[in-house]
Amino acid sequence: MKAQLGSLLLTGILTTLGGCAGSGVSGGAGGSNAFTGDYEGSFATALSPQRDDDLNSCPPQQSDCPEADNPLVDIILRLSNPDGELRANFYRSPADSAPLDLLGRGCGTQIGKLEALTRDSTLPDQRYTARFALNIDNRLCAGRLRPTSSHHMLVRLFEDARGARSAEVVIDKSVTSSNYMYVKEDGVERRVRMDINNVPDNARRGGYRVCIEDEMGEFSRCVLTDKELKNFFLPVPLPGGVAANYTWWYDLTPNLKRTRGLYELEQYLGRFTFVNP
Repeated sequence: MKAQLGSLLLTGILTTLGGCAGSGVSGGAGGSNAFTGDYEGSFATALSPQRDDDLNSCPPQQSDCPEADNPLVDIILRLSNPDGELRANFYRSPADSAPLDLLGRGCGTQIGKLEALTRDSTLPDQRYTARFALNIDNRLCAGRLRPTSSHHMLVRLFEDARGARSAEVVIDKSVTSSNYMYVKEDGVERRVRMDINNVPDNARRGGYRVCIEDEMGEFSRCVLTDKELKNFFLPVPLPGGVAANYTWWYDLTPNLKRTRGLYELEQYLGRFTFVNP
């Protein structure tokens, strides 16, 4: 997902098999009944060899890590509507009564209230998107998620032509800027890299060394930026005399520009299979 926002870490689908037609989901959108029940599966990052990229990984300096032998594999996602509103929780096994601390022991992770349940057909066979608040008591654990003042979890609900239902669980992991500097030469936009090993003592006068991308994608042509003082003097006639308006500015050569609003979003995604209505 890279529409200037998105590079998915891993992709997961939560598939419901036949036999769940009697279950229900509510939250203000009629016709969304049939998605409650237990789903067994894993977060995709937990299936990779690198444990430190998992949603419930431990800090590198923690030697006694209770999550090291408990990755988010073969866990239970439970969708329910005990009070007429869709709820979501994770468990280690169907028999557990206490929800799983999703980010790891001591984090105090809680899947909060349903914030929105909307009709959505963004993806093939998609019917609804449910958005839940994601609350974390231990803010140190929030470092595994996208830095923001509040967190959430999306559950996208699907139903194909055969009636098979599925859901995709999405939690934002991180966001990085993909903005870059560039110059326009003869109408062509060329990327620019700054040589950080050659920084001038007085940046106000320019003197930065920048390298400009060529047709082959190489940055072999490097130049020093220069600031040229520009000014104009405008006489202003006044009663009994003449005043002046003096204006000055600096022109930077080459004329460096920077893109805006380009970001890459990395997300945790999970895959679960319906096991119990």
